[in-house]
Amino acid sequence: MKQLRSCHVTSQKGFSLIEVVLAIGIFLVTVLALVGLLGPTLQSVDEVEKTDEISSVVNTINAFLQNSPEIAPTGKSRFNTIYEVVSSGGFAAILVFRAYDDNDVISLKIGFIDETKATVSREDVTDGSIMKAAGTIYRAVLTASSVIPQEYLNETKPDRNGDGVYTLKKPIADYLEGSFAMEVRIFTEEPSLSFQTANNLKANVEPIFTYNTAIVR
Repeated sequence: MKQLRSCHVTSQKGFSLIEVVLAIGIFLVTVLALVGLLGPTLQSVDEVEKTDEISSVVNTINAFLQNSPEIAPTGKSRFNTIYEVVSSGGFAAILVFRAYDDNDVISLKIGFIDETKATVSREDVTDGSIMKAAGTIYRAVLTASSVIPQEYLNETKPDRNGDGVYTLKKPIADYLEGSFAMEVRIFTEEPSLSFQTANNLKANVEPIFTYNTAIVR
């Protein structure tokens, strides 16, 4: 009798099949819930990283426009140089990216495309056989801003031209404002061995970010 009672008590300590199935079901539901939350979390992290990168690019562009001693040739002001570059073709383009130097050290590259003393070229990205760029290339397109007085613009506010921008109609000698406001549209490009620095407004491409800045005389 004692032996039978002992066996009976021991059998009561185990889990039934139904309990095991319920436990597994609860576990699977919890795992699925966690997996469902993982997607939005990773997306949020990616968005934060992209925001930080764009913020860094914007700060780099602004610092370059305001402080770079290489923009203006000798005897010319940075203000006049930038104004003339933007007004002559309706826009100017700046490339910002990281690239390997001759010692395989990654450094920041920034400059106008073939328009001022501070330039970058296709050879800074690739020589056709070797990729020098070390990541995404940011192209910033500078045009006249809508806050510039109407007398200096070809377009009537709020209407822009066919490329979606405002253009300047007066040379620097007739521009009497103390500052030059510009709209900056930032685009991204992936480097390739066939990369080209062809200057265009990219009117049919949506910029990843647009903001306004200004330089003072």
